[in-house]
Amino acid sequence: MHCLRCGYLLFNLTRPECPECGERYDAERYRFAPGAVSFHCPHCDQPYYGNDPQGLPWPREFACAECGRQIRLQEMRVVPQTPDAVGWSGSVWDNRKRIGFWRAWWQAAGAIVLRPSQFFRNHVGTSTFEAWLFSTVSLYIGLLPAMLMQSVLMWGLTAMMVAAGPGGGTAAFPIPLWVIVLVMGMMGLVLPFFVQLVVGGVWTLAIQFALLFLAPNRRPIEATFRTMLYSFGTFALHAVPICGSQVAGIWHIVTLIVGIKEVHGIGGGKATVAVLWPIVASIAAYIAFVMILISAAT
Repeated sequence: MHCLRCGYLLFNLTRPECPECGERYDAERYRFAPGAVSFHCPHCDQPYYGNDPQGLPWPREFACAECGRQIRLQEMRVVPQTPDAVGWSGSVWDNRKRIGFWRAWWQAAGAIVLRPSQFFRNHVGTSTFEAWLFSTVSLYIGLLPAMLMQSVLMWGLTAMMVAAGPGGGTAAFPIPLWVIVLVMGMMGLVLPFFVQLVVGGVWTLAIQFALLFLAPNRRPIEATFRTMLYSFGTFALHAVPICGSQVAGIWHIVTLIVGIKEVHGIGGGKATVAVLWPIVASIAAYIAFVMILISAAT
């Protein structure tokens, strides 16, 4: 269980602060094998063991069975119980202070795209800001170039249509290229926040609602939202010309299903239902709306 900044071993510490560099740590940012470590009450040293998929005590705050005082996971001493006890920090994104910002993003995004099961199994995280920062970088890297390429393509196709129209191409093109690029660029600057807050937020609520029935021992909605944000790492594929957007859209859904499965510790079928039911419901509602309009028109 190493410090995410300097690598110092954090077992058996009575304060949640690295003695080497002063960085505060949170045991919830690590994952442990069942029975590999024990968590001790800061007041009476009563040991507890992990009982959730992350190998941590649940709930995170409770009254000690021995002394009766209220304790939180962040205050508890983590003690190894096996010679090979390991606390996985899971994601290189958490280690970016040590290995570099862009290197950490590249490796984390690659793990989400190529090994999503391993990424979400070893990394749940407690900081929504960390997940938001990662998704913001990923969305900008993917969506901004895609929007700019699309604006150039739209301008080129429209210019060809004008040239092929009446006048044999002598007609002036109505909108300069720089105006289209500027408008699409501004939309690209705003779009990531819309995707995070509106699409990601509403989808998270729908998934958590389904988990009420599918996963009695589900994690809180914050864990679902962080999973949603990290799954946006696949949106970097939007920057790939021609087929990037199609691949990114499909692979994002697959990655999100894998993430929900690993984070909440449920089966793949239940995770698929939780992720896909809002999409199916939206398509069904759209079809019903169109049929109503057709019926009214006829």
